[in-house]
Amino acid sequence: MIKKISDGPFAGVPFLMKDIGAGERGRHQESGSKLMRGHVVDNDSFLTGLFKKTGLTLLGRTTTPEFALGISTESELVGVTNNPWNPDIMSGGSSGGAAASIAAGIVPMAHGSDNGGSIRIPASACGLVGLKPSRGRVTLGPDIGELWPGMLQEFVLSRTVRDTALMLDAVAACTW
Repeated sequence: MIKKISDGPFAGVPFLMKDIGAGERGRHQESGSKLMRGHVVDNDSFLTGLFKKTGLTLLGRTTTPEFALGISTESELVGVTNNPWNPDIMSGGSSGGAAASIAAGIVPMAHGSDNGGSIRIPASACGLVGLKPSRGRVTLGPDIGELWPGMLQEFVLSRTVRDTALMLDAVAACTW
C-alpha cells in the first residue's frame, strides 16, 4: 500500500530526528547511550505529530552525546560526529549529529534540542540556522511538560531562515 504524502508545507522533504527528545512510535531512540541500546519509543510526541503534519518524511535518528550531556557530539555508543566542513573541529553538541547531517547535504532540516546552546552552537559550527524557541512555544508533550526548569526547548536546525520561520509557524503551540 502506498502512503499518501501530506499536503503540508514540507511535503516529501526528508528529515532526521535527534536521538533524544521527541519520540517517534516504533523507532529506536537510544539517547547516545549503551544503557538505552535497543529502546523503542511507544508513541509519537506531539512535536513528532506536528512534524508529520507538515509533510516531512522522517528517515531516522541523528547522533547525540550520551543523554545529550556534552559540548561535542561523541559517545561510547556511536563515537565522534565530525564536522563535514572541517573534520579537525567539532560539529558542536548536543545536536551536532543534526547539524552535520544538514551541512553534509543529507537532509535540508533536522530536529534538535537546546538547553545551553545545543541547537545554536552546532548551527554556528556548521554554517546553519539554529533558533531556540521561547519557553513554551514548542511542546514537549505528551510525556513531558518541561525539562531543566523550562530551559530546554526542541525545534529544528536548517539551511535557511525561511525554512526555520515556516517551521516555527507550523509547530508553535501558541497561537495569537
